[in-house]
Amino acid sequence: MRVVVTGGGRGIGRAVALGFAEQGASVAVLARTASQVESVAGEIEELGCAGMALAVDVADESALGEAAERVVEGFGGVDVLVNAAGVFDLGPTAGFPAGSARALLETNVMGTFLACKVFGRYLLDQGHGKVVNFCSLLSYTAFPERALYAASKGGVLQLTRSLGVEWAAHNVNVNAVAPGMIRIETPHPAALDEDAIVGRIPSGRRGRPADIVGPVLFLASPAADYVNGQTLVVDGGWLSYGYL
Repeated sequence: MRVVVTGGGRGIGRAVALGFAEQGASVAVLARTASQVESVAGEIEELGCAGMALAVDVADESALGEAAERVVEGFGGVDVLVNAAGVFDLGPTAGFPAGSARALLETNVMGTFLACKVFGRYLLDQGHGKVVNFCSLLSYTAFPERALYAASKGGVLQLTRSLGVEWAAHNVNVNAVAPGMIRIETPHPAALDEDAIVGRIPSGRRGRPADIVGPVLFLASPAADYVNGQTLVVDGGWLSYGYL
């Protein structure tokens, strides 16, 4: 299996990239920070798999095109695209800087769209493949001061549905995961109240990046051949819980 993971330099993206390598996949890791992707590619090679490090901004279509060419040349093709690249920002909407809003939309929506467009051509031409995008709980619900982030992730959800329908006839499955409250190495300084978060999760704990790996592997596997345009919420039951 030949896999591309955008946003694979750290956090959930890194865990997903390594999860594919543990299954024997060749993995190309894309992110803006060269040192991060080089480190993860090295970890992939330590697992005995081919790793490729590509320092790319997903909002740059030309750079994505060059990256796709390198992946196809190096791996002989692409079977799976995982769009884990994303940025987060928050603040009162009435004073939210236009530049920050554009950055959220450029990376989260346009970056996902462009990666699907660029790598999707190869999947469509070969007549099979899997795309796994990353949505959010805020694709479905709302928190204060996160309007633009929520809008961006709502856009990814609709992009996933639309491409899932459009590409199903070509044997290319497009789906997404929506992680819940995941504990990562560098939490946002304006994190929500920890006790309130955990108290709202039926599973009784925050998620870990490793909790997202299995769902992504499933959506990228033949077991998901009849799944199209869906988003799998992986949140310990948070979104379904109606008590608090």
